[in-house]
Amino acid sequence: MEKRNNEFTFCFKKAGRLRLVEPNNNLVEVYKRKSKSALNMLDSAEEKQEDEWILDTSYYAKYFIVYALFRKIGIKSEIHDCTIFALKSLFVNEGVVNNKIYEELKKSKDFRIGALYYDKEFGGEEILKRAKIAPEFCLKVEETIEKISNEQIKIIRSKFNNLKKLTLVNSQ
Repeated sequence: MEKRNNEFTFCFKKAGRLRLVEPNNNLVEVYKRKSKSALNMLDSAEEKQEDEWILDTSYYAKYFIVYALFRKIGIKSEIHDCTIFALKSLFVNEGVVNNKIYEELKKSKDFRIGALYYDKEFGGEEILKRAKIAPEFCLKVEETIEKISNEQIKIIRSKFNNLKKLTLVNSQ
């Protein structure tokens, strides 16, 4: 994990970096609503067979619900790669979130970026797979938000501080 942490040093140094803030249940609800809105738009994109919008809306439905979890803990991140890094390093490695959640969010982001910015060939089957996974993905993360304990929150916040220190020390 040491080398991998060095790759994400920027997540703790740059503007928009990963940082601890006060947990905010109002923002948890805002991001849950954003996720549900993206799922609604996903239905519309599927009806109209708008492949690029299917990719975007399915990714953002997933991203917003994960970000709701972050705000429940009191983690702020404005860089998607850093959010995904922290999801793995803090939530998956602590057993709070299943690795499949991390893998799906990462795959959705990579697939979306590839199709959007690099005009990679992408097929309808893969697009529909990402879309079909989105509602269940969001439901699983929402269940985690609802059942996470105060003790787990403390552990994750402490691990955040340790990860930050380790990452910054290893980068020098």
